[in-house]
Amino acid sequence: MSEQSVTAIQISGALCVQRGTRMLQAFADAITVSDHQEVDIFDPDTGEGYQRAPVTARVRKAARYYDEKKGRMPNPLLINVRKVDMDEERVVIVVDDDQAGYENAVLEGGNWIGTGRIEFTEDLSLWIYDGQHRAGGLNQLLSEQEDFEDFPVPISLTLGLNPGEEMREFYEVNTNAASVKTDLAWQLLTKMAEADPDLREMLAAEDRDWITRAYAVVDELEKLDGPWRGRFQDANRRKTRGDGVTIPKPQFARSLKPVLDMPSFKRADAATVAAVLNAYWSGIKQVMPEPFEEASDYVLQKGNGAVALHRVLPQVVEVVRSNGGRLGQPGAYTEVMKDLPTLEGESVENDGQLSTRSGADFWKVGSVASGFSGDAGRRRLGLLIQSRLPSPAESIQL
Repeated sequence: MSEQSVTAIQISGALCVQRGTRMLQAFADAITVSDHQEVDIFDPDTGEGYQRAPVTARVRKAARYYDEKKGRMPNPLLINVRKVDMDEERVVIVVDDDQAGYENAVLEGGNWIGTGRIEFTEDLSLWIYDGQHRAGGLNQLLSEQEDFEDFPVPISLTLGLNPGEEMREFYEVNTNAASVKTDLAWQLLTKMAEADPDLREMLAAEDRDWITRAYAVVDELEKLDGPWRGRFQDANRRKTRGDGVTIPKPQFARSLKPVLDMPSFKRADAATVAAVLNAYWSGIKQVMPEPFEEASDYVLQKGNGAVALHRVLPQVVEVVRSNGGRLGQPGAYTEVMKDLPTLEGESVENDGQLSTRSGADFWKVGSVASGFSGDAGRRRLGLLIQSRLPSPAESIQL
């Protein structure tokens, strides 16, 4: 960058080059941060963006902390000036000393430490990729009181990342430190892996590629005309009464691990696995249709049901194959799962009395299947279902 001036807002601080990426650690007044901030919210309709929608309660809590409790902000907001905006008409980086060392580090992908400042125009966007609720709290205070405009806000500013790199920084910060919710974290991981062969290779080496494969299967399953169409809840989409949604995407994706670990499906494409799942659940629906008609009133298509029924799918597939059935045909599963309605157990009624529930009633919300919560409970439920399945060995002919 040249040292010419732009119609400038200036922020000075510790400037560095970290593996070729320019970064500025500094303080900016609250009004500057507020006027220029942008947050790239994930849109479940388009798949664009990467952050969770702001939570109003957290924004208000931050505002109260800085105002009523006279709180400080020692941790910086993580902010990026995107690569597309890094031109000399909008952004100038001024290095206080060792200009040659700075430029060489940028060109060679090296490291450099010094001081300097960034000057930028009024229309430049500062993209916040960590700290949006704290920034939102500042915005709320600024709308209520002008004397908060000069509050010093610590910022860690990366200069020149593209949106994909920015998203990856957000993912790494929030999964390795503060922990972004799983629904969005896994969706981001899948999105990043689609465009990054090195990331895909790393996930495979760490035996974590099943996560991205599971999400691909869910996407394919959503396209099929079957029991799971319209049942998945996306990140940043609130559940509403009557929307038909029964399970968050990451919970369903996690339930697929024993399926994706099957040797038959290790290298199968997502569409093939989705077709098998669709046939399996369609077969279950033929055996016991009631829980699918009012799915929100039953746990069959919620966490307990999905986890337990996917635990037993490897055994079901073996039985179907030993019977000479086709994995993509619902009828093959109807025969294997015909005893599923015979599951029974005791449930506590509103009057405190115990009653025996079976068939579809076994799966009603608040009934027997609801009690199999947590990993241990769902494992027991899987074993209970397994006890109603024929053994593959029964069909072996010598």
